[in-house]
Amino acid sequence: MTDQLKTLDFSNEKQIKVARILFEQARPLLLEFDMNWQLVDLQGDATRFGFDLDNAELGTRQLQDLFLGLPLDERFDLPFVEMPNGRSAHVHLLGADDGFQILLLDAQAEHARQQAQQQVGNEAALVSDQKTKAISQLRKIRSELEQQRTRLEEANALKNALIATLSHDFRTPLTSIFGYLHLLEEVPGQSTATEHGLRALRRNANYLFTLAENLLEYARADTRSSLLAPTAVDLDGLVEDLRGMFEPMAVDQGLRFSIELEQIDAISPMLDELRVRQILVNLISNAIRYTVTGGVVARLVWKDASLSIEIIDSGIGIAEEFQEKIFVAFSRISQAPGGGAGLGLSIVKRLVKQMLGTLKLESTLGQGSCFRVVLPNSQQSVVEKASLSAKSLLAASGRNRSVLVVDDDPDIAYLLEALLTDLEFEVRVVGDATAAVESALADPPDILLVDVELPGLSGNTAVFRLRAKGYSGYVLTLSATPTEEARKVAINAGADAYLTKPIHIESFTQAMLRAARGR
Repeated sequence: MTDQLKTLDFSNEKQIKVARILFEQARPLLLEFDMNWQLVDLQGDATRFGFDLDNAELGTRQLQDLFLGLPLDERFDLPFVEMPNGRSAHVHLLGADDGFQILLLDAQAEHARQQAQQQVGNEAALVSDQKTKAISQLRKIRSELEQQRTRLEEANALKNALIATLSHDFRTPLTSIFGYLHLLEEVPGQSTATEHGLRALRRNANYLFTLAENLLEYARADTRSSLLAPTAVDLDGLVEDLRGMFEPMAVDQGLRFSIELEQIDAISPMLDELRVRQILVNLISNAIRYTVTGGVVARLVWKDASLSIEIIDSGIGIAEEFQEKIFVAFSRISQAPGGGAGLGLSIVKRLVKQMLGTLKLESTLGQGSCFRVVLPNSQQSVVEKASLSAKSLLAASGRNRSVLVVDDDPDIAYLLEALLTDLEFEVRVVGDATAAVESALADPPDILLVDVELPGLSGNTAVFRLRAKGYSGYVLTLSATPTEEARKVAINAGADAYLTKPIHIESFTQAMLRAARGR
């Protein structure tokens, strides 16, 4: 094959065929001139190139301008010359003995192909340039997204730190408020006015605590699970608190308000009382807010180890298309005249789910709504009167058990000392973890009651060090962080039990009873 390509040996017939193809493609025009640029002869299609035979002098001048200053006895080629009619042609100058010849070959198709190729090249270059710019833009966007992600992570870390701080700052003073209220309520021989005032203080403290917990509950939901603290719930006291809280509010709005309690089971329910209060406060306050005329009825039924709650109002009602949306945080139904921040119902749904309960809504627009909640009991057992049990146990043991209280807040420390002294424990108090470690090693107490959030050395670290040095007493940790994660950290550090602030007196007394019995 290679040898066959070295030379082309056409026969006359083949040469004629090839010449005919080339002639048809090039459509040549041959012009002969003398040395003075006088047209001598013309062969070919002159009109194809815009050469006017009737005005040959004009066409000659145009060709003459192409070769101005060039020797006419040599050969020159000028590719893609635009002719008077706009067509492209290859122009060749051919020398001759008594003049010269100019050969025009049609280059329109070739010119179009080259332009098309150039266009493709330009487009490719443009695409490449756009691709480069797009890649650069994507890198910039990725860098900005990475910066935003870093900022969001920092903001989330700050939010978590803020939540932890707020939780501590809310719960610690409330521990003092509830604890000292308990001590004041235990004082015998009080006047009716004093008792009424103390009940009002407790009722409003509970309300403020519930509102604060709503915000904290929402904020910490993405990152940490809330820790449930089941206790024996005094339903009569709960109902009285709610009646005292909402009856004046309803009267101010010209509404009727009633709250009913039916206790069929003999034992008290074991539920997280704070969460139950949150659910009831949110549902009742919502019902009153969205009721213009008529009234609100709250019914509680304790039966078959379940607490059933119904909140019925004659308010504006909720259209069917909004009945799912109202449980989403910050959602507010469009037909409502004003309203709150839209957090209450989302928190109710979350808390009911956390307590393994059920929540149902029935509502008719313009006629009112009914929210039904069922909360199963957390513990199927009769609750003893803890304080009496603890005192009886201590008396039966033949000696008082010693407690080391570690808390840097003097109000809390005094409160714990008063509560424990009333339960006939021997109490000593220190204000920081380092001193607590030294004191516990020098004179080991039967029970160590330690706050987690201490300046310098944390309570968990102190417990860990004591366990490492052989301390074997019962450790009860107090914290203002009500999460399962915080509880696990305390237990892993060596604590036997974990209680959250504000202290629920009955839960605290029960915990001390278990501590007095030993592990």
